[in-house]
Amino acid sequence: MEMLLHRIQLFAMRYIILMFICCITEPLFSQQNTSAKTTTTNINYFEDTSNSPTIANEVTRTYLVKITEGNNTLFTKRFNQHILRQIDKNWFIVSATKKELSAFTQISTIKKANNNWKLSANLKTNAAKNGNYFIQIHPADSLDFENWLAQHKASAIILSRYPSLQLYEIKTSAAFVKEQLLPNAFVVFIDSKPNKPVEETSINDYDNSVNATNLFFAKYPSINGAGLTTSVKENLFDSTDIDFSGRYLHTNFAGSQQTTHASIMATLIGGGGNSFFSGKGVAWGCRLSSASFTNLLPESNASYQQYNISVQNHSYGVGVENFYGADAAAYDKSMLDNPTLLHIFSAGNSGSATPTDGNYAGLAGFANLTGSFKMAKNIITVGSVDSFYQVPVLSSKGPAYDGRIKPELVAYGNDGSSGAAAITSGVALAVQSAYASLHNQVLPENALVKAILINSADDILTPGPDFYSGYGNVNTYKAVKDILSGNIFNGTISQNEIINHSISIPSNAINLKITLVWNDTVANTNAFTALVNDVDISLEQNSNQQINYPWVLNSAAITDSLLLPAKNGIDSLNTVEQIYIANPPTGDYIIHVKGTKIVTNPQAYYIVYRWDTANTFEFISPAKEDHFTAGSAAIFRWQSNYNTGTTGVLEYKYTGSNNWQTIDAAVNLTQLYYKWNTPDTFALVTARCIIGSSIYVSDTFNFSRQLYPKIGFSCSDSLMIYWEAIKGISQYEVLKLGNTYLLEAALTNDTSIILPVNYLQNKYVAVRPVFSAGHTGVNSYTFDYSTQGIGCYISNFLADLNSSNNASLQLSLGTVVNINHIAFEELGLNGWVNIATLTQVTQLNNSFEDNTLHNGINTYRAVVTLNNGTVLYSNTATVYYFGNNTIVLFPNPVPQNGKLVVLSNNFLANALTIYDMMGKKVLQETISNLRQDIPIHRLAKGMYIVQITRNDTILYNGKLLIQ
Repeated sequence: MEMLLHRIQLFAMRYIILMFICCITEPLFSQQNTSAKTTTTNINYFEDTSNSPTIANEVTRTYLVKITEGNNTLFTKRFNQHILRQIDKNWFIVSATKKELSAFTQISTIKKANNNWKLSANLKTNAAKNGNYFIQIHPADSLDFENWLAQHKASAIILSRYPSLQLYEIKTSAAFVKEQLLPNAFVVFIDSKPNKPVEETSINDYDNSVNATNLFFAKYPSINGAGLTTSVKENLFDSTDIDFSGRYLHTNFAGSQQTTHASIMATLIGGGGNSFFSGKGVAWGCRLSSASFTNLLPESNASYQQYNISVQNHSYGVGVENFYGADAAAYDKSMLDNPTLLHIFSAGNSGSATPTDGNYAGLAGFANLTGSFKMAKNIITVGSVDSFYQVPVLSSKGPAYDGRIKPELVAYGNDGSSGAAAITSGVALAVQSAYASLHNQVLPENALVKAILINSADDILTPGPDFYSGYGNVNTYKAVKDILSGNIFNGTISQNEIINHSISIPSNAINLKITLVWNDTVANTNAFTALVNDVDISLEQNSNQQINYPWVLNSAAITDSLLLPAKNGIDSLNTVEQIYIANPPTGDYIIHVKGTKIVTNPQAYYIVYRWDTANTFEFISPAKEDHFTAGSAAIFRWQSNYNTGTTGVLEYKYTGSNNWQTIDAAVNLTQLYYKWNTPDTFALVTARCIIGSSIYVSDTFNFSRQLYPKIGFSCSDSLMIYWEAIKGISQYEVLKLGNTYLLEAALTNDTSIILPVNYLQNKYVAVRPVFSAGHTGVNSYTFDYSTQGIGCYISNFLADLNSSNNASLQLSLGTVVNINHIAFEELGLNGWVNIATLTQVTQLNNSFEDNTLHNGINTYRAVVTLNNGTVLYSNTATVYYFGNNTIVLFPNPVPQNGKLVVLSNNFLANALTIYDMMGKKVLQETISNLRQDIPIHRLAKGMYIVQITRNDTILYNGKLLIQ
C-alpha cells in the first residue's frame, strides 16, 4: 500500500508540474555574461515569479530555498533525497512539500523554482541552436520518456543512448527543447555543446627522456603492453602505418576521417618504432583501436569488454566549460562500471583563456579546461610540460569548476597537451602490463593505476600540487618500478570507519610520498561540488604520535589565492589525497584512512607509497642504447637525491679508452638536466658524474646520426641498397620489416648489399651502423624501396632540346655495379637504331648529344646490358624538332583513318584549315598546344591543301595526301 501511495503521489506531482509550468524571469537560452552577474541575479535566474496557481502545502513541487549560515551540512543530510541541485553554498533546488520544508527551521527563504535548474552552464550563457543536445532523465523514467519521445519523433531524433545514466543524445530544435523538454517532468538535465570536438595541437618534436621513458625502455625491455588494447578516441589514425603493423584492431565505433593528429597520438601511445626510433611509443607492444569523437560520450560497457580496452585516450576539446555535466558523470560511471578501464584526457591548449562562466569567471589563465567531460573525478586530465619542466602558457590550467586539482598530471608536449595525454596513456598501459606480469595477466583496477601515476610523478614548479602541473610530471620508469614494488594498500571503508595501515621508514629515506585514490560515485549533473564520498588520509608517527595531513590548495576564486603554494590540511574536495614528508624520521608509521562522508557503502580505495634514498644519483639520459646525435645538441638528465646546492663533475669517455673528458666540473645537480653539444663522431660512449667520493656511471650509449641509404636497383628478383661509409664503422646491419617489427635482414662489412626480393616479407628496409656486438647506432628512416623512383638499375631517362638545337640525352642509374655497357637508341622507320655506346660505365649520370635531328618527333631510349647478359630498357623520351620552321606536320601521306600531328614551337592560338583541290574548306581547327593530333577520318582519300595562320599571317602552306 505504501508503494502504491508513493506512485500515486509521484504521478500527481508530474501532472501538477506539467499543468502549472513555471514562467521564467530571463529569456531562455539568451546570451549572458555570467562574470558580471551578482549572486542575487544568479539566484533570481532560478525563481518562478509567475502567478501560477497556489499548490497545497502537502503537494510535492520544486522550490528554491536558502539555508541559514552554517546549517547547509545539516540540511543536505536531512533532505539528501530531495535535493535536485545546489546553486551555491546556501541556496538549493529541492523537490519537496512546503510543509516538509517549513518544518526545518534553519531555512530562511522558500521560493517557487522554475525549470532553469535543469540547464547546463552552456545553455545559460550561450544562445541555443538547432542541433545535438544531451538529455538526462530521472532514473525511473527512461521507458516513459522514450514512449513520450516517440510521439514527437518528427521533432526529435535519438542519436545515441548511455543507459547507465539514463542519458540521451538527441537531435532537435531549440524551440522543442524550450517548449517540450525543459518543462518535461522526466528531464533532470539539458546540455548542448557550443562547438564540435576538435583535436588539441599535436607535438612536433621528440624527447622521451622528459618522462624517463627511455630509462623505462632500458630497464624493462620486456614490459611493452603486449596483450593489452588501447582506444584512441578522436578521428581515425592511419591503420596502415608501419608503426602499427600487425597490431591494429578494427572496432565498429572507429572514426571515419583519417588525420595526422590521430596517427601521432597512436604512435606516442604504442608505435612500434619501425619508421624511426622516434616512432616508438611507450607501450610499443599493445593493440591499437580507434573510436570516433563524434560521440562525446563513452562507448558502451559491452564495447569496452568486447575489445578488452583498458585505456582510452582523449586528446580533444570543445571549448572552455566549467560545470559537472552529464558527459563528466558518464565518464565517472564508465570507470565504475569497468574497473580496469582508465580514461585519460588532454587538459587543452587554452591556458591563456579567461573563463566566462562558473565560479572562476573572469580570472584570466585559470579554470580553462576544454570540456565539461574533463571535470570528471575518476579520470586523469593531463597538461603539458616542455623539455625543461616548464608548463607552457597554452597548456590549460585548473582548478576544476568546484576547486578540485586539475590537471592531475603533466607530461611532455612542447606544442600542446594532446601528446602529453597520449604519453600518459602509454605509461598507464605500461603500468598495467607490469602489474599483469606479476598477477597471472590480471589487470590492476583503474584507481590503482591512477594512484601509481600520481605518486610516482616528479614534483615541479612549487612544492606539492598546483593548478598548473597538478601532482607533477609523469615518470614512466618510476611508475613501472613502483607498481612492481608492491608498496600498495587497498580496502573498503564505511561511514565514520577508520582503517589503519602500517609502514616502516629506514634511516636514509627522503621524499616520502603517500597517495590515496578512490573512484567516487557519480555526482548529480550540475552538482555544486562533484565529491560525493569523502575519504580522508593522515599519517601518524608511532614514536611521538605526530600527525601529518595531505596537501591542500586554496581554491578561492581570487588569482592570488590560486597561486598560493600547497599547505597541509583536511581535503574535502578531491578524490586524490597526497601526504609528503621531505625528511621523514626513521621508524614505524600508521596510515589512517577515515570514511568521513560515505553515502554509498562501502567505498573502495587504494594507497600507494614510495620514498627515495638520500645521497644517491641516477642518470635518466643517457640510458642504455640511447642515441645522442653526433655533432648536435643533447641533454643529460638525472635524478639526484643530494642536498640543494651540491655540485658534481660531469665527464664522458669513449668505449675502450680510459681517458675521461670533462664536460663540466661543477654541474648544478638541483637543475636535473644539462645541455651539451656532442662531438661530431660515431662512437660508443659512457658518462659519469662524480659527487664527492661517489662515482655514478651511466649505461653505454652512442654518438651517431641516421644514415640515408639509397636504392641501386630494384629488379623483380633482387634489390641493391647502398649508403655512405662512416669513419670508424666497419659493419652495418640491414633491417627488414616483419609482420610486426623490424628484423635483421643481413650484416655486411661493405657499404652496399644485394638482397633477394623473396627474402623480404614486404618492401620496407632500413640500415644502421654496428659498433660492436649488442650495440648499434640510430636507424635510418625505414622506407619502401619500390617508391624511390629506381627501377631495375635505371632511375630515369630524359631527352631535351638544348640551346644548340641538338637532343641532350640523360640517363641516371641507381648503381654501376655489374653493368657491362649502356647504349642510346633512336626510333627510326624500321625500328630502333643504336646511335651511341658507352663501354666504360663508372658514374651514375651518363649523357649523349644527338645532332642528327629530323623535323617532327624524335624518340629515344637507353639500353643497359649487365655482365650476365641481362638487357634492361628505359622509358622512351621524345624531342620535338622544328628546324627553321614554326610548324611541323606529319605524317604525310597520312592514313585515311589516322591522325594528322601538328607540332608548334609555341602555345599561341593558330588556325588550321584544310581545303580540297577545288578550294572548298573541308576542316577547320584551332591549334593552341605544342602538339595537337587531328583526326581526319571524315575526309576522303586524295590530295588536300593545308594552311595554318595566325592573325591573317600564313605560318604554313602545303599539300597533304590522305591514302
